[in-house]
Amino acid sequence: MPPVREWIAERVRGRLWWLRAPVLLVLLWILRGYLGDAAHTSIFDGVTLAFHEMGHAAFFWFGNRILTTAGGTIFQIGIPLAAGAYLLHKQRDPFGAAVCVFWLGTALFGAGVYAADARAQALPLVSPFGPVDSDSHDWTVMLLKYGMLSRDQEIGAGLRGGGVVAMVAAIGLAAYVLWVMAKATKDEAGRG
Repeated sequence: MPPVREWIAERVRGRLWWLRAPVLLVLLWILRGYLGDAAHTSIFDGVTLAFHEMGHAAFFWFGNRILTTAGGTIFQIGIPLAAGAYLLHKQRDPFGAAVCVFWLGTALFGAGVYAADARAQALPLVSPFGPVDSDSHDWTVMLLKYGMLSRDQEIGAGLRGGGVVAMVAAIGLAAYVLWVMAKATKDEAGRG
């Protein structure tokens, strides 16, 4: 048995693949929505927005406007990574980690939509910290600071593309984990 498959099989022993299979179908359905419409939203977006806003609050204490502004996107991307690492290493759940990679993909996609809006500022903004004005758009502030505002569409497209790659990779990984789980269950039943 190849080392990766063996490593996954060890972690999924005793878990039922068919209980997780519907989650994979939901992820495929969500991906279809993102591929068809850049304005698509999913079940991940509300949680991602909450972590985005928490990131602003967490980085506010550093006293640096750019860091506070970037903190939203840092948390938006960092929390799914941290959750995936936790599920993989502490909970020994590679399928759960794959779902977190998918969540990361949705977060990157959302960051890309937001970044591409830096000049137009057409998206409705949300802020629990006070009134929303033209200085409230994170990506406008960050890209202006570094002289990259004219590249908002390019940066947004790159983030959205990275998000799609992460979602597709997550679906592939989740399908592989389910296959290993099903094979391990079949092998155990054959020995019993």
